[in-house]
Amino acid sequence: SALAARKRWIGFTAQPRGHLVLDEGARQAVERQGRSLLAIGVVKVLGRFNKGDIVGLRDTSGREFARGLTNYNSDDIQRVRGLKTQEIAEVLGRCPYDEVIHRNNMVVTG
Repeated sequence: SALAARKRWIGFTAQPRGHLVLDEGARQAVERQGRSLLAIGVVKVLGRFNKGDIVGLRDTSGREFARGLTNYNSDDIQRVRGLKTQEIAEVLGRCPYDEVIHRNNMVVTG
């Protein structure tokens, strides 16, 4: 199916342009419960990337466990990491997306 091919591309074909390090709560939400990634769970931004790029998700020990298409560029994520969704607009002047990465655009890789 088209969805399966897209997920394969996100998870295994394309190379990530950067990485996001997540706290333990966000890691579990993404890896075990299939949830979207919210800004509050991001503790560190590694590399520079644009909206729509593929980024790897790492736990605090550096292990990559998922990849996804980001809704925000690296500069914006750096500014809103650790914040609640409703605080994003206060910092950026806008909040086009509730999620940093929507679960439909994410693949758990290991």
